[in-house]
Amino acid sequence: MVMKIRCTCCGSAKFVFTDNKLPENQHHGACCARCHKPLCTKDLLPDTTVDPIARCLIEQRKSR
Repeated sequence: MVMKIRCTCCGSAKFVFTDNKLPENQHHGACCARCHKPLCTKDLLPDTTVDPIARCLIEQRKSR
């Protein structure tokens, strides 16, 4: 399955992963690269179409 991420706050598609060396009160996981909002399931775009190359690779893997 292919999913794209788009921040619901600022609309950016770029994200960064935070490291686990943060104090307990900060978010650990993926954050928006522009506004630094912690990403959640609302930021996922599950109905993203699969590009033709990825579709071909998926079909090849299924046929094995």
